[in-house]
Amino acid sequence: MSSSTPGDTSETTDPRLADRYGRRAVALYLASTTLIVAAGLLGPSVVVLTLTNRHAWLPSYWFDSKPNDWLVTVMIYVAILLGGYGVFLATRALKHGWAPRVERLVALGIGTTAAITLVPPMASGDVLIYAAYGRIMSLGGDPYTTAPADTIRLGYDPVIAATERPWQGAKSVYGPIATWVQWISSLIGGDSMQLTVWMLQLSVAISLVVTGLLLLKLVGPNLPNRRRVVMLGLANPLILWTVLAGAHNDAIAVMFAVMALVLFRKHVFWAGILIGVAGCTKLSIGLVGVAMLWALHTDRRKAAIFCGGGALAMGGLYAFVGLQAFQQARSQTSFISTGTPHKVLLSFFDLFLPGALVRTFLAIIAWLGLVVVAILLSQVFPKSLVPQTHPDDPTPAAIRYTAIYAIAWILTAMYSLPWYDLIAWVALAAVAASKVDGLMVIRTTMLAIAYVPGRDPNARQVAASLSDSLEWFSARLRDTICPAIELAVLIALIVWARRGGAQWWPYDWPRRKQKAVPQKAEAH
Repeated sequence: MSSSTPGDTSETTDPRLADRYGRRAVALYLASTTLIVAAGLLGPSVVVLTLTNRHAWLPSYWFDSKPNDWLVTVMIYVAILLGGYGVFLATRALKHGWAPRVERLVALGIGTTAAITLVPPMASGDVLIYAAYGRIMSLGGDPYTTAPADTIRLGYDPVIAATERPWQGAKSVYGPIATWVQWISSLIGGDSMQLTVWMLQLSVAISLVVTGLLLLKLVGPNLPNRRRVVMLGLANPLILWTVLAGAHNDAIAVMFAVMALVLFRKHVFWAGILIGVAGCTKLSIGLVGVAMLWALHTDRRKAAIFCGGGALAMGGLYAFVGLQAFQQARSQTSFISTGTPHKVLLSFFDLFLPGALVRTFLAIIAWLGLVVVAILLSQVFPKSLVPQTHPDDPTPAAIRYTAIYAIAWILTAMYSLPWYDLIAWVALAAVAASKVDGLMVIRTTMLAIAYVPGRDPNARQVAASLSDSLEWFSARLRDTICPAIELAVLIALIVWARRGGAQWWPYDWPRRKQKAVPQKAEAH
């Protein structure tokens, strides 16, 4: 398939514009981080989580200022907008030849990551449920068969009692690797939700930094490519907000997937092992495995070895915790999240059609959409920035296909949340610039804003301080404006691909058998 890029990135370099855009981008990255940290320091609110059994001198840190709900929400809205615009300016600066020292950009990424790790998580109660699953396991239970609510009914527990709706009745849908990280965090944190959660935050922060450094290794010594990796990957404020500020374990899964990509060119079997480990953290990361497998489609022997490694890792790890863990992970595939166009369609068709029929129809549409978008992008998507070390090196193609499949997935999936964009950004950072960069900025920025405050308004930690006006406003962002923007981004991506020459079906198969047309005898 062609990896040519439509003619939309061929701008002449301008050192003055490059320097101006670059300085502004760095300033916006710092401003975004400052606002996030400031909101965290204000303490528990409609955005910032309430962490019980606090250790005064241990992270995370905050003041009990009881801030106004609109104040902290607007602070985060502004932080996300500044961060998104900063990423856009960074891409413009790099196109014009911006050339800061890579070491300084790496320091920017690690520094902002560290700063956000020192304040409480925000905008999602997921990490509290992670802590509860770890607590259940540390008490001798099984989070795949026991929900936090089951433990609450047996008696008071200081960690599990601090969880929030709506997931208190849900059993774990995460793989065994994620569950063991939660268990270790619980062993260290003990009765303190604060310390348990901070250990989970630390695991996410370390994973993001390791991922960024591994991407630098993948793209090699080329300085412009390294700058792009840092600004769109390691230091990206959209990633820091959506993934790190919420302490989402997607970062751990992505780290293992990038490790697999690093090993891919020389050690296919071990790459398969690591992609299996990634899938045992979060099952959806398997799309990276599909991309890597497609990069090997011309070499059946290596493809079989890769599959063997992945199957060995996943089979062994899931067998260790029991088949119920895999069943729980699969159960999430039928969910439909607010903020997607699918949710709007579900609300409409539910008025006059059976719910099960509507969900099946939407699932079919989502899968078909994924295939169509992936086919279109595969024809026009920019080349990988990862150098090919030998003619049979599959790594550049694997990175490119990962970006294609990840973007196609997040834009067409029925269940899509802001932190799911991590794998798309990580892969996109390692391919050449294109219009896709700007579309991804719009997509992630809008979805991130839509999930602020992001917590259940009926949760007791939120209900007392959430005003009716903010609840109404945030709900309209999420259920009305966000689906419209997400659909517009999808349409814009398809239009971009079509204008670049992409065909709906560029393949020669299935070929139609044509009847032979008898030739008339030539006259003599």
